[in-house]
This record gives sequence, C-alpha cells and structure tokens, in this order.
Amino acid sequence: MRFISTMALFLVMPLLAHGQEQRAALDLHLLIEEALVNNPETQATLHQVDAAHARIRQAGALDDPELTYMREEMPGFHWNEAYRQKFELMQTFRFPSKLSKETEIAEIDAEHSHHEYFEKELEIVTRLKSAYYELWFVQQSRALNQENNRLLKQFVSIARTKFGVGEASLQDVLKANVELAKLENQETVLQQQERSAKAMLIAILNRKPDDTLGVAVLADSAVVTLSLDTLQQLALRTRPMLLHDSLAVEESRAMLSLSQREFLPDLKLGVQYVTAPMGDFRGWSIIAGVSLPFAPWTLGKANARVDEATATVSRSSATLNASRNMVLSNVRDFYFRSQSARSQLDSYRTVVLPQAQLSLKASLTAYQNGRTDFLMLIDAYRMLVELSTESLMVRMQFEQAKSELGRQVGVLDIVSNK
Repeated sequence: MRFISTMALFLVMPLLAHGQEQRAALDLHLLIEEALVNNPETQATLHQVDAAHARIRQAGALDDPELTYMREEMPGFHWNEAYRQKFELMQTFRFPSKLSKETEIAEIDAEHSHHEYFEKELEIVTRLKSAYYELWFVQQSRALNQENNRLLKQFVSIARTKFGVGEASLQDVLKANVELAKLENQETVLQQQERSAKAMLIAILNRKPDDTLGVAVLADSAVVTLSLDTLQQLALRTRPMLLHDSLAVEESRAMLSLSQREFLPDLKLGVQYVTAPMGDFRGWSIIAGVSLPFAPWTLGKANARVDEATATVSRSSATLNASRNMVLSNVRDFYFRSQSARSQLDSYRTVVLPQAQLSLKASLTAYQNGRTDFLMLIDAYRMLVELSTESLMVRMQFEQAKSELGRQVGVLDIVSNK
C-alpha cells in the first residue's frame, strides 16, 4: 500500500537531507579548518600576536640617543660670529633591573595575545557550528515539509475518491487543499531561512557571497561522554580566558614590582665636542647625570604609582575569581541543557513519534472506513508534523548546547577533547 511506504519514510525523515539533489554533504570538520585559516577575525587576532612579540624587543632596548648641535655666544644672531659650537651625544641608561622587568611584562603581554587568539578561535568555531546546525535544521525541515506535501496529496486523493462516491463532503477536500497551501507558504519561509543560514556560514568562512553550500549532515548519535566534574576540571586547565586572566594577575604583580623600582635612579651619559670658530680651541667634554625619583617634590608621584599597581593586583585577582565562577557556572548550564535535550531526543525517538505515527495511521484507516471524520485525520496529521519539527529543533538545540559547552571548557570538540 502506498501509504505504508510514505509512513516508513516519515519514520526516518530526521536522518535524511531534503531534496536529495545530489549536492555534496558539508563536512563540518573541514569547514572548521577552513574558518580557522580564512576567517578575518582570527587573522586579525593572529596579527595581534605578532605585534605583541615584536614589542618584547622594544621593551628591553635603550631609549633613542639624542644628538644636539649648538652655536653659542653669537653677537646679534650672526651665525659666522659665534664664539663656540658644540656637538653633543647623550644617552639615557635605565636602571638594569627596570629593563629586565619591562621585558618580562612584554613577554607576559605576548602570552596574553596567544590566549586571546585561542579564545577567538573558540568563538569563531562555536559561531560556525551554530550556523551549521541551523542550516541542518532548516534543510531537514524542508525535507519534512516535502514529505508532508506528499502525504497531504494522498489525503486529498482519498477525500476526492470518497466525495465522488458520496461518502465524504466537499469540505473535506477543501480542508486538505488549505493544508497544502499552508505547506507551500511554509516552504517559502524555509527557503529564506536556508539562504540566511548559508549567508552566515559564507561570512564566517570568508567565501565569496555568491558561493554555494551543500547539505549539512549530523551523526546518528547525540552524546556527551565526559562527566560534569571532568568537564569543570578541564575548563580550569584549558579555557583560554582563564589562562588570560591568570596571566593578568602575574602581569599586575610585575607592574607592581616595576613601580617599586621606579625609586631607583636612571643614568645619563654624554660627550661633547667643542670648537671655537673665532679661535683655535678644540676639545671634548663629558656629561653625566642621574635622575632623582626620590626628590621630595616628586616622591608623591612614585608613591601613587605603587598604590595604583597594588590596586591593580587586587582587581586582577578578583577578576580571575569572577571568571572562574562564570566559566564553571556556564559549564554546568550547558551540560544540563545538553543532557536535557538528549533525554528529550530519546523520548521523541522511542515513545512520542512512534505513537503519533500510529495515531495518524489509525485515523487514516478509520477515515477510509467511515468511522471518523476528516477533521480528526487532519488533527492527527498536524500533531505528527508538530512533534517531528520539535524533535528536529531539540536535536539542533542539543548540538548547539554541546558546541557552547566545548567553548566554555576550552576545546574545539567536546567529544574527542581536542
């Protein structure tokens, strides 16, 4: 019987891609690799890493020397009548421990940029997965819509046959036609949603706007194999944001140490070559100077720098604690979301959808035998369509929760722990 074959297809519908148009399946892992290489945001963050490493060499270097030229004692600003001219080369030497500490701070900042890059990778991958799962949902919904269309056409055929022999009213045929028109409208909406999901993917992948994408596919299983405790411990070790904030504490402590060393003086050394254009004198001068950061009229500024750095250490420590609490809370949240969705999927697969399908089959048999009206058949059909759509939505929500869980833990793939 033709209806039986259609119902069998309905049972496995969530595992099929719509249209079966010989379009290539989209490999999510390959898309992730492409995004990590081509996404402009990850590229910008990677350039930021290079810039941070370049600053390390700058931090440990001396200030630029200063070369000056002077003509002194010029009567009436007559250039050629100057009594003396001087060439002076001056260099400032920071206290050695200051330079080493500034280099350390620059190295910590470079390590910061690495964790910012890894955090950006997690963000881009999570956004890519979310768009991919939305595309999967829309494509599966279109496939479901097409099967609904075939099923309703059978209802129309049955209603017309019964109407032709006087066993059904014209109203039954009209109701079936209305349901068909609703499916056509739904198809228009789904087409627009599919284009939007593809546009998001293309933007993340940095492809040309007119590029095309194939069919999104998901594995049959939907699992999170790691326990909540394992995920939380893993998050504390691997989440780039936490490592970033931990480094911020180290950086603030290094800044405190540097501010305390600002009480140490810097040295200036210079040489002068002096000539007397109006006479025969030629000679050299040596200049030496030292900064006085502990002078009474500047001591308050140095003390204020220490106070500021001390407050920054406290702020960084508090920020790290807040970040840990937020990450652990988010891990619990998305873990329970994924578990809830997983439980719902089991219920849909083993209980809800099979019973709804049996209900529709029984209603169709009863309608064909004249034991029920067409409205009851349509109600059973609508319930099956609604529950099938809900099951697809729950699967999408499970995958999105799993990808967000991976981001909170700090891994690209929560299943393989990579």
